[in-house]
Amino acid sequence: MKTLIDFFVDRYKATFTFLTFILVWGFTSIIQLPASAYSDINIPYVFVSTFYDGVSAQDAERLVTKPLEQKLKTVDELVDIQSYSRQNMSYIILEFPVEYSKDEAVQDVKDLIDEAKQELPSESEDPVVKEFTLDEYPILDINLISTSSNQRELLAFARELQTAIETIPDVLEADLRGVPDDLLEATIDKTKLESYDVSPRDLYNAIGDANRAIPAGDLRSSTGKFSVLVPSVFENVTDVENIPILENKGKVITLKDLVTLRRTFKDRDSFSRVNGKDAVTLSVMKRQDAKEVVAAQKVNYVLDEFRPNLPSGVEVIVTQDRTGWSSMMVGELGGNILTALILVMTIVVGTMGLRSSTMVAAAIPTCFLFASIFLAAIDYSFNFMVCFGLLISLGMLIDGCVVVVEYADRKMAEGFDRIEAYKFSSKRMFWPVTISIGTTLSIFVPMFFMPGVSGQFLRPMIVTLFIVLFGSILYALVFTPAIGSRFGNLGIRKSKTLQNASILENGDPTEIDGLTGLYARALKKVIKSPGKFIAFTVLSVMTIFLLSSQHAPGSRFFIEEEPLEMEVKIEGRGSFGEMEKLGFLKEIEDIVLTIPGPSSISLNMNGFADPRDRGNSDEIGTIFIEMPFEKDLRRSGWDVYDELLEKTQDIPGLVVNAKLRENGPPTDSPIEIDIFGKDFDMVTDATIALTNYMKEYVPGAKNIYNTIPTNLLKWTIKIDKEKASQFGVTTQDIGAAIQFMTSGVKVGEYRPEDLDEEVDIRVRFPADQRRLDQFSDLTVNTRFGQAPLSSFVEVVPAYIPPSIRRVSGERAFTVAAEYQKGALVEDVIPKIEQWIADNNEYKRLQFRFGGQQAESDANSAFFLFAFIVGIFLMSILLMVQLNSFYQVFIIVSAVILSTAGVQLGLLVTQQISSALFTSLGVIALAGIVVNNNIVLVDTYNVISKENPNLSRDQIVVRTAAQRLRPIILTTATTVIGLLPLASGIGVDFYQRNIEIGGRVSEWWQPMSFAVVWGLTFASALTLFLTPCWLMLPVAIRKTFSNIRKTFLKTASER
Repeated sequence: MKTLIDFFVDRYKATFTFLTFILVWGFTSIIQLPASAYSDINIPYVFVSTFYDGVSAQDAERLVTKPLEQKLKTVDELVDIQSYSRQNMSYIILEFPVEYSKDEAVQDVKDLIDEAKQELPSESEDPVVKEFTLDEYPILDINLISTSSNQRELLAFARELQTAIETIPDVLEADLRGVPDDLLEATIDKTKLESYDVSPRDLYNAIGDANRAIPAGDLRSSTGKFSVLVPSVFENVTDVENIPILENKGKVITLKDLVTLRRTFKDRDSFSRVNGKDAVTLSVMKRQDAKEVVAAQKVNYVLDEFRPNLPSGVEVIVTQDRTGWSSMMVGELGGNILTALILVMTIVVGTMGLRSSTMVAAAIPTCFLFASIFLAAIDYSFNFMVCFGLLISLGMLIDGCVVVVEYADRKMAEGFDRIEAYKFSSKRMFWPVTISIGTTLSIFVPMFFMPGVSGQFLRPMIVTLFIVLFGSILYALVFTPAIGSRFGNLGIRKSKTLQNASILENGDPTEIDGLTGLYARALKKVIKSPGKFIAFTVLSVMTIFLLSSQHAPGSRFFIEEEPLEMEVKIEGRGSFGEMEKLGFLKEIEDIVLTIPGPSSISLNMNGFADPRDRGNSDEIGTIFIEMPFEKDLRRSGWDVYDELLEKTQDIPGLVVNAKLRENGPPTDSPIEIDIFGKDFDMVTDATIALTNYMKEYVPGAKNIYNTIPTNLLKWTIKIDKEKASQFGVTTQDIGAAIQFMTSGVKVGEYRPEDLDEEVDIRVRFPADQRRLDQFSDLTVNTRFGQAPLSSFVEVVPAYIPPSIRRVSGERAFTVAAEYQKGALVEDVIPKIEQWIADNNEYKRLQFRFGGQQAESDANSAFFLFAFIVGIFLMSILLMVQLNSFYQVFIIVSAVILSTAGVQLGLLVTQQISSALFTSLGVIALAGIVVNNNIVLVDTYNVISKENPNLSRDQIVVRTAAQRLRPIILTTATTVIGLLPLASGIGVDFYQRNIEIGGRVSEWWQPMSFAVVWGLTFASALTLFLTPCWLMLPVAIRKTFSNIRKTFLKTASER
């Protein structure tokens, strides 16, 4: 170690070259880091979807979902299994541990699906297995609105733009929404069918046979092997028109003799509107390995090239652009980091002189650039948590450098030349600096193992902190001695300053003027009765915790930020057509458009949705509301949200749920209770009862709803099979006839010249004959000629659930809600738990809390565990350095007692804490507090060893006086750097902007608040309580000695 330090100081040119290399490499790395909101988060879900055309939700559950669940519940590492059975579809969602390999999970599921296929109906399609990824969410929506172009012209331009965007390497696809797909429709003339005596079944079979791929094989001869081609699929419209149906009186009847072909659109089932106008929407998805901000930048570049060529009257509006929000947030946080950097450098310059402070301040950009090298190497983005890792490390990373420079200055004041002073200082402080940073890192080691999505969300901050602090060791012990040995000096200092430095090293600090002398004299009085001061401090801390538990405002999982995005989900109970649904959505849209403040309002009907969504099956559409990123002091997001709730709460015939779309780690609704069990009727009753209870007796909850769907009217075809058999009519004949009257028969696809994609060809009756009242006019061919279908078929109405949800193999419903503004977990969850405990009639059911509450409980438990493990790891390192149980206890107790400062701050300011960020701030606080105490205790040991003739109180006072300036400096740099954010003020020197209560300060205030209050409180403990602990053994021995003398004196007098 000593040899290495000598090497780097003596070979300073090589050291400077190494430093320059790091700075240049770091600069090139940092400009390559793309900005984003979060790092890539592994969502541990695997989806199994099975399509079974024509089945009801009950049949999908019975025939598909249950057999697959039975097999899949045996998969390794399974955490939870849920399913949704709906018309035509079965969805099964499997949850695995976050740390489990997605590839292994998918492969395990696929293996079990292969075994289960034989138990599924032959008519169902094979189950599709895929992993869930956030990359399946659009990074932005491009909306085209026209006031003059017709739908086909607008669609043509949208497809041209779609093609250009999908050529971008970072883009996976641009999904077109809001327009119907093209269709080649063959409209049947029923009169011609009857005149030619053609049945729907004949038409069905003929079309199917004509569009079937035929593998004809090869011919072999002496001249070679030749493939034989039998063209049998449709290449163009003419192929469809010329399909032979039957031979009639020597004439071949083709499809064009029976139908009318026309190019049209499919029946619309997807609608998109923006700001009250119909729109064609392109939802852009990025590739899995692409950075969202980079992909969005390239998309916007293509869009900018297209804007000059827009047809007259066409407007482009970009919505749901999460990358723009990310870039602005990261930019503002970067500005706040620059502000903190300037504040820190100002403090250092003001206390250490220009040259010394320059060496210390240079540690900040050096360590940041050092970290950028590794962040770029491990493919991190410049996201929120990386930024905050840099911000919170500001005060910690200069600790080692401050200690080395400050000690070298004192040695130069004693007469050392600068080379020897910096060599001596770096050697003397090597282990204290290394151990202090090592103990800081040990506090954060358990955070690498934080489970769940929150663990992945926070991990970039921990990784960044580790890299920065490792770089700080390198800078403090390698680069600082080399730089100081060439450029360090005391500068122009008063003789009094040099005299004070000499007294600090060899004299009595109480004789010094100024703050140091004042502190030394005060400390000398305090340590005369160390036991009393320790007892007073412990009692004060206990009082703080007691008052905090009774009067602190409480906590929430994340943060309560001003709404930036809202969504309005509209439910309509009944069997509605698509245009009816659109009419209902427009009714709500008109209401939303009257609310001032939003930057955009977009309507989505049957568009993109999260397949994990537990929403009610009655949902008919969603309206998304976006607020401007820059806050409007006259019209806040809360004002908009409150007016939205007020105006949409009583809409006749509709249920409107307006909710906030929160940022941060992905979670479900803030409050979710899954209710499931074997008695399905009891599950339904309990769900309704709990919903009503929460609406009436839990004022802290709002937007309370459950997922019990309304049974929908379905028409069931009952066939009199005996009578049908007498007429020679089969089930297939009846099915073909009915299919032509409903959605029609898809007979194939062809690719028109003006499109790059295939268009469906569908045969069906005209629109005016595709109604229920036309059913009686439907005929089929029988052995006795044409006969009405109603002769052996009855249409019966039935009410069936549109979807069935299952949890852990049992039917289930969910009650979900949000917290009222200002409401806390303590206001809601205990009341729900008490209701569950009081209602014994539901004891056979399971009530499982999910959503943010489950995540909050798990995080709180883990943070406590991480704090304990971190303290244990820290104690091991301290024992290696100090080799004293008592001194380790002193340092650990300072860390634990420092948490009282956080509770004191919450109590005084009545600020609501965040279960996620405040807890993380407490852990960060522990890593900072330990440094000052380590160096103080280590200095105490060195002075004790070098000055055996001094009394204990003289050693303690000299130790504390020597460490006063470094402790104040390191504390001030951290506190001042974080104070603006802790106060809810965003100060951005780069943008020359000061914002009170801005979006950046909303995010980071809880963590900054914990560090600022805790560190300020802990510094007072370090400067007074730690010296008292060091004096306590002497005081105890002295007390026992006095007691013994008194006892002996009393005994001798007797």
